[in-house]
Amino acid sequence: MNSKDKVKNKKKKRNYLLLQIVKFLGLPLMLWMRPKIFSIGNTRPKDVKKGAILACNHTSMNDVVFCYGVFWHRIIHSVATTDLYKNKFITFFLNQGQCIPVNRDNFSMRCFHEVKELLLKEKLVLIFPEGKINTKKEEEDMLPFKSGVILMAHSTGKPIIPMYIVKGKKWYNRWYGVLGDPVDVRGICGPIPSLDKVNQVSVLLREKETELKEFYERSRKK
Repeated sequence: MNSKDKVKNKKKKRNYLLLQIVKFLGLPLMLWMRPKIFSIGNTRPKDVKKGAILACNHTSMNDVVFCYGVFWHRIIHSVATTDLYKNKFITFFLNQGQCIPVNRDNFSMRCFHEVKELLLKEKLVLIFPEGKINTKKEEEDMLPFKSGVILMAHSTGKPIIPMYIVKGKKWYNRWYGVLGDPVDVRGICGPIPSLDKVNQVSVLLREKETELKEFYERSRKK
């Protein structure tokens, strides 16, 4: 049985008590990262109280831990590739961490409906639009964004909140992030999203990530 077969199709029972335990198990990592967030516009982490998709660049497995640190006041549901479900031990922690499995090579409606359900319940869902860890040396060379994140936001009328993560260059360096204002996908695409409009939002999100990165670089030079 491969890793993808280990992801059960039945609906999860969401035990948030165990999720809190998983979060506290990650405290040493968060203390090491010492996450610090900058904001463009009027949005602060504490202001994000309703359903939304948090869309970030992806350069490390620790990006999820960073997001947990920034949004410590929220329960985050993270979309995770089925490739991570390698054994029972990892699968247990992913399930208790309320992760949502997705096959990046064969996107299923199960993931789409699960994310939609969470958003309508005003939950915060973390998605990496690049679809996988970006191993390119230059951080500005982001991979193409998947359209699924845009369609999920449109179907629920919930915003996409862009965030750029700056990992430390050395293992002991502090991690920083820059949070942008929400993107109203339905407002851009209208009631029925055309392919051109979806592509327009995809380009906009990538531009937002670049803007957040440049804001961080300017702030560090001051």
